[in-house]
Amino acid sequence: MKNNKLLYISVALLWANSVSAQQIAGISEYKYDDASQIWRHTDNAAGLSLDSARNRGIAYFDLSHLSGNLHRVQEGSSRNDLTFFTESYQKLSDVFYGYGKFQFDLGETKNRAWSDVQRSYNSNPYFTGSSVVGNYSRQNIDLTAALGTKSFNGWRFGVRLDYNLADLSRLRDPRSRSEMLNYKVTPSATYSFGRNTFGIAGHYNRYKEKIDNITTVQTDATLKYYFMTGLENAQGITQGYKSYQREWVNHNFGAELSYAYKNQSLHSLTSVFIERGSEEVLGQYMYQPGHYYNYIYGLKTQNRIENGYLLHEIDFTARYEQGYADEYRQELETTTNPDNGLNSYHYNTLLTFKKRYQVNLLNLDFNYRLNFKENQSIKGYIGLKADLQNTRNKYLLNFSEFKYNSADWALNGGYGLCNRKLWVEASAGIHNKLKNDLNLADPTTDYAVNVLLADRDFYNSNYFTSHLSVSYQFPVAIKKTISNWFVKVYGKYLHSNTHLHNSSVGMTIGIYY
Repeated sequence: MKNNKLLYISVALLWANSVSAQQIAGISEYKYDDASQIWRHTDNAAGLSLDSARNRGIAYFDLSHLSGNLHRVQEGSSRNDLTFFTESYQKLSDVFYGYGKFQFDLGETKNRAWSDVQRSYNSNPYFTGSSVVGNYSRQNIDLTAALGTKSFNGWRFGVRLDYNLADLSRLRDPRSRSEMLNYKVTPSATYSFGRNTFGIAGHYNRYKEKIDNITTVQTDATLKYYFMTGLENAQGITQGYKSYQREWVNHNFGAELSYAYKNQSLHSLTSVFIERGSEEVLGQYMYQPGHYYNYIYGLKTQNRIENGYLLHEIDFTARYEQGYADEYRQELETTTNPDNGLNSYHYNTLLTFKKRYQVNLLNLDFNYRLNFKENQSIKGYIGLKADLQNTRNKYLLNFSEFKYNSADWALNGGYGLCNRKLWVEASAGIHNKLKNDLNLADPTTDYAVNVLLADRDFYNSNYFTSHLSVSYQFPVAIKKTISNWFVKVYGKYLHSNTHLHNSSVGMTIGIYY
């Protein structure tokens, strides 16, 4: 019933946007604004009025299907997704500028195992799951609201709220339900003088995920439930799902500094950011298997060069994350109240293994796109993307390690036909495995055999990827208001040297306003 209400709300929002559209905007105009507005890629809402102030928005439904055998065990073999998305950039008054986004996802994943949580990779190692393959249903709500001001003697101020709800339910015994709440509040400010702008933003981010209980429809005295602690280390407990409950609570603080330079032909924005997270893991009677910490450092530079009928996009992002988990050995202590005979329970920590599990992630992303423009719209584009990833997971005493490096390269392009009502876009790329080393202290554990070793074909794969989409926009008059609707169909195919493959298809219908 809740799903139906959200879908009805989404349909109502799409209809309301079509009725309230005041100007004719389309695919080409939207692509130009996406390319030229660069403060939107930062956390600094004060920069909203520093980008172009043209009001614009989009709303659409998207239906997609993905299947194939090029996947990891904890990802599942196929997905069906229904998404509603809307966003809007608006000048609200003479003082305020706003941005809003709402997204609702509803989907199902088939043949997934060994993870009942939202985050299965390169994160907190103290998660749980069943070895029995099953289907999972997913619901996600993602909301963003940002407000920025005009300039007051060079100063601009802003605030941004990101709010996310997620639900992941297992549809086979043992039946778990993971509920997640994630919100982030970011106040910000900028100061401009001449062609220069300096910006600062700071955020508080709270993440909470919980599994209150696990149920079963049938009785199986041999059914195990697994508790992971990092790499191959996982303990399978027969009927361990009984009286199970666990929650993960992360408090993250971060800051971002930005510098921008803008003249008639160049707009450049460089940001550096840092974050620190501290995550508790709590079970029944406040049991704690460990505590996870992470640090994130990053640099992002965006450059836009306009020269006549050309608009160059040159972007580079570097992101490094370092995480580690302290592992606890705890003992349950029972205390009896002598007055009423009631028992109370709590855990005492007997031993702490400092930084027993460690995560290191490095991502380098480069993007270049040459846009062919006319006035404030895009006629076509060609581009190049490159991505380098370095992943390392390490477990101490006994020593185990996983290293994976890869590089992705892709060419992309698109062109508007029929007076730019019909858009054809395509991309082709290669994924190269550079390193895949797995050194396990005990390769015979259930988790090692069924997850880490089973994923070796995925990590050993070099594959070719291709993508094609066709979009068509058409005007529709509703209550004497003309709106630009669009329909898009798309597909993607991946084929590897290990004879694994993936394919996905989808269809989108929506409106520009």
